[in-house]
Amino acid sequence: MAKRCVYCSKEIDTESVVDVCESCGEGVWGEKMFGAIKENMEGARKKGDLHQGSVTEGMPF
Repeated sequence: MAKRCVYCSKEIDTESVVDVCESCGEGVWGEKMFGAIKENMEGARKKGDLHQGSVTEGMPF
């Protein structure tokens, strides 16, 4: 199943740590802030904290 931007429904990479496309992310938060958000989310994924508390089926706990 394809992952889609929550704002415009454009298809995005299934491995993306955020649920928004580049253009919407930069439009909402600005280029620098969106970059910082993605960087922090990547760090959380690497530490294993990204899905902490997730109620999504199939996620490791």
